[in-house]
Amino acid sequence: MRKEFVIWIGTALAIVLIGAVFFVRGTRVTPSDDGPYNLTPLVTVPFSELAHGSQSTVTRRTNYLITSPDQLRELWKMIDTAGQTPTVDFAQNDVIAVFAGTKPTVGYAIAVTEVADEEIRTVTLTLTEPGGSCLLAQSLTAPYQVIVVAKTTLPLTHADTTATVSCLR
Repeated sequence: MRKEFVIWIGTALAIVLIGAVFFVRGTRVTPSDDGPYNLTPLVTVPFSELAHGSQSTVTRRTNYLITSPDQLRELWKMIDTAGQTPTVDFAQNDVIAVFAGTKPTVGYAIAVTEVADEEIRTVTLTLTEPGGSCLLAQSLTAPYQVIVVAKTTLPLTHADTTATVSCLR
């Protein structure tokens, strides 16, 4: 009886903690002179896509921060895209390139879903993979996305999420 009670209390506490984490997402509590706490909002940063695709020369899961035209030219050689290297105002912007690495079939993708500033800049990525019910061509792919975002002095980090696409309809 006592063991069941402890398990029940532990489960209830876990549910309350998980709910609290989801409730306060987007704000951070920090001390302030105005009172005991100051809520610092999470600021969503707009970005635009330069390129995306499924063929690159990058074979492992990695991200790059590009801060100069020379680096952008080198990056452009790594992806399978037609045309000239785009012009980016690196005085105002940076380029972020995300790579999923080599995958065994079609159906994989990587995409930046959000860029947000707080004490750090967090780039949220979604790695999409095909579900088990999918019939896929057996062809090596190496998905990528390249975006332009406003320059910042904040440290940069990323958060990866995974999504599985079902092929059943």
